[in-house]
Amino acid sequence: MDTTGRYASLLRRFYGGRKLILTGAPLAMLRATSRMVRSLGAARPFLLAAGVGTGPLPSEEEGERFVLELSAPDIVSETRTIMSLLANLPPAALAAIDRYDPDREALVLSPPVNELPTIAGRRVYAPRRPAWRLLEDKTVIDQLWDAHGIRRPPALVVPAEGPELRAAARRMDRGAGTVWAGDTFEGVNGGAVYVRWVRDDQDAAEAAAFLGAHCARARVVPFIEGVPCSIHGLVLADGVAVLRPVEMLTLRQGGSNRLVFAGAATFWDPPEADREAMRRVAAVVGEALRDQVGYLGAFTVDGVLGEDGFLPTELNTRYGAGLTVMADAREDLPLWLLNLAVVEGEPLGIHSAVLEADVLERADRHRSGAAWTVTRHRPPATRERPVAFSPGGARFAAPGEQPAATLWVGPSNVGGFVRLALDPARIPVGPPVAPLAVDAFALADERLATSIGPMSPARVVR
Repeated sequence: MDTTGRYASLLRRFYGGRKLILTGAPLAMLRATSRMVRSLGAARPFLLAAGVGTGPLPSEEEGERFVLELSAPDIVSETRTIMSLLANLPPAALAAIDRYDPDREALVLSPPVNELPTIAGRRVYAPRRPAWRLLEDKTVIDQLWDAHGIRRPPALVVPAEGPELRAAARRMDRGAGTVWAGDTFEGVNGGAVYVRWVRDDQDAAEAAAFLGAHCARARVVPFIEGVPCSIHGLVLADGVAVLRPVEMLTLRQGGSNRLVFAGAATFWDPPEADREAMRRVAAVVGEALRDQVGYLGAFTVDGVLGEDGFLPTELNTRYGAGLTVMADAREDLPLWLLNLAVVEGEPLGIHSAVLEADVLERADRHRSGAAWTVTRHRPPATRERPVAFSPGGARFAAPGEQPAATLWVGPSNVGGFVRLALDPARIPVGPPVAPLAVDAFALADERLATSIGPMSPARVVR
């Protein structure tokens, strides 16, 4: 089914002619959204950026801008710092916004975690409701799985204290260690920052110290070998549009108990029966979200496809990374902007079954994906290198050679940032791409001194 122009034409009714303030991400990451809103007829936007970031920057024509300066030790702290800044903007930022929008008529398009109804005195378009956030706590989500008959890993939720955590791990270990995940006591977390893979006393000591300092409770489950993945849905007024599986590149850090979330991609195809089982889970969850908390918009169910099939481990009640790569910033399917309109409750006149068919057709036909990670070392500027893959690993492509990916290395609010953008024309469909990310990160360490460290991918076991 051809989606070209259908959704863009629909969304022009809501974004056309609007003054928009785009915020919540580094300047480089706001470039695609700026281009998208301009394609829908919006006025030249204001880019309230959280740092500069890595990659091509938007031109002056693509948006006025003010860059908020910040630094953070990890991506969770970065997100919290950004939200704190947006709630208390510095005078210079407020003055720049007032010059752009003296009549205070602009709408703010904010990050998916934002619950603020206004930023800089302007209305936020489609903020997240607090009741939705509560479902992201990994220590309570098993109640939803159980209430709706969804298979999940066995788990124990205990106080985030050493003796209780170790006792739970002894009960849950099936031979490959256990995974400890902290609650949201300090606020929303993600990116596996509050997750540890515990296999020995050294792992347990670090995990207990970290979780004890940041959490009240933690969930302990057996480690499950398999492909980390997610299934996405969008809740509309008339039903749930359920999409395709997405590989979540969760890598294992050598010599550490850390699991590193490092990207998302749609090149991987699980067995058809597993795909449909994952989609059934998302359909049930979407209906439950709508009925229980009045949910609208995108959500993700994350889990692992192991020997026993797909087992969910967490719920993200927001637009996720997998949807970003699925839509791939294409103007014929502005999924992020469509999602905001759904959350806002705009009268779109879209049926969930039609949206599901359109997005599935496009996502299965146009594969996409990228790997990324932060580093401690902060490069002064962005570098771009073409990458080719061979059985021996990754290497920089020779002059005149068609690359399979592009490697970007540059600054971030956490230090440095490494991004591997995969070329759909050169990446095979079917197998996971996590091994390619591991090879590319090793190349970046060897040739560009990024100090990512040794990584390994999950194994396909089904």
